Amino acid sequence: MIYLDNNATTILDKEAGKAMMECFYEIYGNPNSIHPMGLEAHKAMEESREKIADLLKADPREIYFTSSATESINWALRSATSFRGKRKRVITSAIEHKAVLNTLKDLQNSEGIEVILVEPDRHGVVSAKEFLKHVNEDTYLVSLMAVNNVTGAIQPYKEIGRYLQGKDIFYHIDAVQTIGKLPFTFEDFCTFASFSAHKFHGPKGVGILYVKRGTSLRPLLTGGGQERGMRSSTQNVPGIVGTAVAMENAIKELNNKTVEKLASLRDHIVKAVYDLDGVVNTPLEHSIPNTLNISIPGIKGETLVNALASKGICIGTSSACSSRGDSGQYVLKAMKVKEHVGESAVRISMSRFTTETEVEDFIKTLREITMLLKF
Repeated sequence: MIYLDNNATTILDKEAGKAMMECFYEIYGNPNSIHPMGLEAHKAMEESREKIADLLKADPREIYFTSSATESINWALRSATSFRGKRKRVITSAIEHKAVLNTLKDLQNSEGIEVILVEPDRHGVVSAKEFLKHVNEDTYLVSLMAVNNVTGAIQPYKEIGRYLQGKDIFYHIDAVQTIGKLPFTFEDFCTFASFSAHKFHGPKGVGILYVKRGTSLRPLLTGGGQERGMRSSTQNVPGIVGTAVAMENAIKELNNKTVEKLASLRDHIVKAVYDLDGVVNTPLEHSIPNTLNISIPGIKGETLVNALASKGICIGTSSACSSRGDSGQYVLKAMKVKEHVGESAVRISMSRFTTETEVEDFIKTLREITMLLKF
């Protein structure tokens, strides 16, 4: 089996899995219990929090553990809305993950907020200048993804953050596709940031929410008062420990060699796509190196995905986090991609474990299937 759908999820880092197994069978106490087993679990959890904070250049008190990036996003956006006062305006992009778009849609219906959706250019990148034109005295929240999950396009999150510094506006960054793909740390330019462990070879079921110290935060879950009273429910200690190990290894491996390897593999696929008269929807000069969104006009994306799957090759139609009937097409539509090109779009996303042989086999199979289905 060849797996090229790493923006959807990743294989668990072996060191992370080993650390988790120790927690499952040896350090399995409730981290909120005061007996030795509980204290040992609490220590493992807090050491992991400190490690993650150090990797992100944050304070451990700014790191909260959740069950997913979707939960982290909901928490940040809903909390900001609770402390908005009389202000109503939220600015985001039209290509955000549905966890952002649908949460804001719900808040629009329930809280009467105004949501400004800024369109990207034809390369799938939002213009910072165009984005910031919408900031006014009624703006209480800005939310922007660092990297688009469908195309891999890097957004101007730093530029927008620098502009918002010192302003009384909540700023949330969806950083889910950053870890292990591009350097990401907090430089005092955002209020909230959300992460998902299973996107960087950590376990599923663990998310992180960064909350800048001094930020007003409303608890999303109330109960026993875990996570400093902000997110009640017993913490997933094995998952948290595995997340810290996976993040450390992902960032450690993000060096010039890894980037060069992924970029080289991607370039190899790009050449093959062009040879097949295909279209590249990813802006190659302004994107993370592991991701490639392509179209082979004349072959629907779902058909190509299924045909490759029958040969043991897994790629994505665009976004596994959307329902099966909506696989990121809205992103390509916002980019003004022609309809027949958008219908043919598929996403190839690699990881640091992807090999040259796997990519060669994928290209060979892609050629065979394309020749069969197009003619």
